[in-house]
Amino acid sequence: MKFALYVATLVAVACASKKRPNIVWFLTDDQDQVLGASFPNVGGATPMPKTKRLMEEQGATATNWYIHTPICSPSRSELLTGQYFHNIKLVGKNPVSGGKSYCDGMHVNYTHVNANTFAKVLKEEGDYTVGMFGKYVNEMPKEVPPGFDAWMANGGGNYIAPSFMTSGLSDLGMEDGMWHGGVDNYTTAVVGNMSIAWIKKVAAQGKPFMAYIAPKAAHEPFIPAPWHLDHWDPSWPSHEPRTPNWNISAELRKNHHGNIATEPMISEASSKVITDIFKNRWRTLMSVDDVIGEVIESVDSLGLLDNTYFFYSSDHGFQLGQFNIPMDKRHVYEWDTKIHLLARGPGIQPASTFSAPGTQVDIAPTFLGLAGIPATGAMDAGRSCHFWSQLRKTVPPVRRRIWKPWETWRLTGRSGASRSSLSITTAKRTPNV
Repeated sequence: MKFALYVATLVAVACASKKRPNIVWFLTDDQDQVLGASFPNVGGATPMPKTKRLMEEQGATATNWYIHTPICSPSRSELLTGQYFHNIKLVGKNPVSGGKSYCDGMHVNYTHVNANTFAKVLKEEGDYTVGMFGKYVNEMPKEVPPGFDAWMANGGGNYIAPSFMTSGLSDLGMEDGMWHGGVDNYTTAVVGNMSIAWIKKVAAQGKPFMAYIAPKAAHEPFIPAPWHLDHWDPSWPSHEPRTPNWNISAELRKNHHGNIATEPMISEASSKVITDIFKNRWRTLMSVDDVIGEVIESVDSLGLLDNTYFFYSSDHGFQLGQFNIPMDKRHVYEWDTKIHLLARGPGIQPASTFSAPGTQVDIAPTFLGLAGIPATGAMDAGRSCHFWSQLRKTVPPVRRRIWKPWETWRLTGRSGASRSSLSITTAKRTPNV
């Protein structure tokens, strides 16, 4: 079969399926790819073995995936709208934040973003039920944006005792308004618990669903879950990757822009702080790994694997000591802009890779393409099916498991010494198991 005909066949299958698939989107914060904290792994070690087994080994991995604007809110806004930053940009003070400086809003036109998300299109044109769980954008709207049926969102919040703006989850224990967790609540676990409770509820309704699951990790202040606090696997590196431009001389940096040229040398004390940050970032990702594993296994238990697509990515990368900057993002270097993208679902070849370059702006039209909905005219990418043709292969149907009734589920530690769990209803720790 000629390649053009083969691709056309795959595009037709992806874009015109009679049964719209479920979509689950996992998004972490500040998770780098170049320095080894995601996929493909650098050096072989990973704090996310469940994700490696269930997503990388059972799906496709991008090898040239990028973020256009490597800082939180602009990146997430580009993702939501399928538009590059210059088309969602707001010059001057931000009226959503009461006329404060750009630092509150990072130059994003949130009025435009909130009114033009892929969630709105999925709901209105695809009859999807859509849930948002975790970090949305830094400048939170005062009302739930159109398109979201369930809403448990914040602008990042705290790792311990998090708060979320809530809507549409009262039957799952969260009344509309604001939910405030106690000191026993860890944000990633709360996000995971409510996500699964909601998925199990909407799966019984027979409509396609889209779950947007966005933990705070691995953003500062890098606080691991109590049950992962002291864990460090012997196979993991003893310090952060120290690339050739880690702690380099002023002479080698003199022709770079001022933020780099004026950085001092990294002292021994500073290098220890950087290493501690590196280790705690990995520890926060252990909880993300728990969530991804539980979500996929729960969808499997519901018998929905053969009609659900899972994606996993980050809003941008990170740096730890490169060009002598102890920690940051927002620069246009590879470690800040190159990110991971994993995709798993029916028709995606296990343990495959694809090298076609792309950005998070391509994700929104991809979701619409999976649902059989054309990209909106405002979307800059509009290339969902071209992107998707890089992923789809013919593979045997995914095996189903028999669904069994459930009462609680747990996000547990890996070692027996400090295993803790969270009740799905209360999102608080229960006795050790």
